[in-house]
Amino acid sequence: MHSSFSSRFFFGAGIVVLCLLFSFSATVPALAVDFKISGVWQVGFEHSNVIPRGVRHSDSFGAKQRFHLQLEAIASETLSGTVQFEFGATDWGRAANGGALGADGVIGEVRYAWLDWMVPQTDVKVRMGLQLLRLPGVLSQWGFGPVFGKEMAGISVSSPLYKRDGLTVDATAFWARPYNDNSVNTYGGSRNTTHLDNMDVFALSLPVKGDGFRINPWAMYALIGQYSMTGVSVRAVGGDPGVVAPRGGLMPILGNGNNYAWFQTRGLTALDRAWGDGFWLGLAGDVDITTDLRFGFEGGYGSVNMGTVKNYTGFDGTRRDFEVRRAGWYAGARLDWAQDWGVPGIIAWYGSGDDDNPWNGSERLPQYNTPWGVTALGFGGGTYDDNTWKVLGHNPGGMVAAIAQIDKISFVENLSHTLRFGMFWGTNSNDMPRRANMPWPNRSDGPMAYLTTSDNAWEANLVTTYKIYENLQVSLEGAYVRLNLDSDTWRGAEKAMYKDNYRVSAVFTYTF
Repeated sequence: MHSSFSSRFFFGAGIVVLCLLFSFSATVPALAVDFKISGVWQVGFEHSNVIPRGVRHSDSFGAKQRFHLQLEAIASETLSGTVQFEFGATDWGRAANGGALGADGVIGEVRYAWLDWMVPQTDVKVRMGLQLLRLPGVLSQWGFGPVFGKEMAGISVSSPLYKRDGLTVDATAFWARPYNDNSVNTYGGSRNTTHLDNMDVFALSLPVKGDGFRINPWAMYALIGQYSMTGVSVRAVGGDPGVVAPRGGLMPILGNGNNYAWFQTRGLTALDRAWGDGFWLGLAGDVDITTDLRFGFEGGYGSVNMGTVKNYTGFDGTRRDFEVRRAGWYAGARLDWAQDWGVPGIIAWYGSGDDDNPWNGSERLPQYNTPWGVTALGFGGGTYDDNTWKVLGHNPGGMVAAIAQIDKISFVENLSHTLRFGMFWGTNSNDMPRRANMPWPNRSDGPMAYLTTSDNAWEANLVTTYKIYENLQVSLEGAYVRLNLDSDTWRGAEKAMYKDNYRVSAVFTYTF
């Protein structure tokens, strides 16, 4: 009781102090600092049968809310600091996160906290701290690619390189540390595993802009400690699956339904490398074909090698060497045609898939399960990203897809719609489920469907948004995903997944 009260008291006191600083900034000119405050309130209601709703006797209906409060301390154009707090997500009625009777819970956390400054006498901009670090892309509605993009600790540096005759070339580089010091007392009951447990990521992009075109080549390297992804669980991070999901995106199929939580206690000791590594190369861009017609493209290749496990028995019970590797590629494009009444368009991609040999690793694109919202339910691109999970995945790996959509449909002031229909086919070998002894058709560390060349899916979305006031809007969403999994390929395991997956939701968003 005392500890809980102290946590709430000091967190609340900190917020009060920050607000007082903001209040008094106009009357204390000696500080020479301007304070700005902004925020987003979201309250959402949904009915769904997708995880975590409607499965294993869970509630199919839920209501939740979330609040982001951002404070900026601006000393000048060359120096400022930003902090963003997140309150929630709070599930209505749930005591653990403050939604039950009494509404008293410790649900506040720091989402962003960075320092912006410019190197004196240069145009070099530096951002240090908790921030959103991402790689470029054009297929997702959020404007970044599927390999890497999440809030985390790191340093980013950007600088102009060239500007002449309408052509500009810039450079952006970052170092990120997604994981470190999480493995104590989690591996084999030992307490001496704080070594080899950091992951460091280094990236460079060179955006080029000219008359009617933009291209952005990029490269990334990751140094991956043997124990860097251990000790991280959904329970340990307050229920956020986005923290643990990268484990599945960097690893091959482990067999027998085993996920990384199992592998970290049974397979890591057998790896023949203390340090794994990964590298990626990619390109994104778009071209204005006409004033109204724009063509976009993106693609990339990546490879992660964690080493080899000798005498692995995770597939058919026999003992063989298991290559803990994952390497693959994807290429995609989109076409958007802007009209007065809306923006019709097409999105398509191809992603390499696994072959029929589980022992040699994976042939899918390795990635950090980055939010990649190309559709509302299949890929988690709904209005409220805390809604039900993705049915098809976080990324284009292991499938080929074609999506037709009409965005920003509007015939009435303050009322708009998005209509979307997509088809998806697997590129993974239909012999992999049997040879890897996969007991259910989903990817490691998540509910996302694993589609083989014998499987397919389709999705339909309708999103309607009405602006109630200048700062308040409501979004009504209906999304449906049909999974068609081949019974000869999965031999009854396909029954672990719903054929018909749906979500209907209403989300109110207030921004200031």
